[in-house]
Amino acid sequence: MRAILLAAGRGRRLGQDLPKCLLSIEGRTLLERHLEILAQVGISALTIVVGYMKEAIYEHVASLKSRLPIDFVENPRFVHGSIVSLQVAANHLVNGGIWMDADVLYPAGLMRLLVDSKHENCVLADGRSEETGEEMMLGTRGGRVFKIARRVGKEWDFAGESVGFAKVGVEGATVMKRLLEEEVAAGRLDQEYEAAMDRAFGEISFGYERVDAFAWTEIDFEEDVIKARKLAALL
Repeated sequence: MRAILLAAGRGRRLGQDLPKCLLSIEGRTLLERHLEILAQVGISALTIVVGYMKEAIYEHVASLKSRLPIDFVENPRFVHGSIVSLQVAANHLVNGGIWMDADVLYPAGLMRLLVDSKHENCVLADGRSEETGEEMMLGTRGGRVFKIARRVGKEWDFAGESVGFAKVGVEGATVMKRLLEEEVAAGRLDQEYEAAMDRAFGEISFGYERVDAFAWTEIDFEEDVIKARKLAALL
């Protein structure tokens, strides 16, 4: 199974010059941690989408002894939303696979839950999160995901925060590729890839796995870095 790591953005809110995937947490970069975990859970190949300071990512990958074969896709329009990054790599998903944000710290067990899920198309959801307008939330009904947005409301069987990782089979990959291309062709570049996911949920079934038992964090702000360092000490 192939994974696509979205690492093209700059991460302005964090206030650092390097791409967020090169952020060092307790002596290891996020990218190094991703490579170790993906190899552990049986991912067979990795595509990294690069853009901002791509040469620094190339150099860092070259310095690592990864067990995974790695290739790169360049997103020259990285100043726009993540929908562009996933769209430029969509051809790598034709046989199914995983895509994932690069700015997440998590244990291997969380990723294994996604890889081993019985759902052909699947997302990860954390029911401990409150809806504040910052997190991407998932709304589900009858075991199926129907909505992803900053705010989804309370009219669901279950609502939880999206971890930022998703798995698709061949059919799911085909649907996502078409929707991503439609959104980008329409010039809606300054949005996140979740806009295409939200449309996909209406066309094809996506299940979900709950990650409430796992400690993880998305890293957007300096306070998230502090949280990540505390978490890393426990991993």
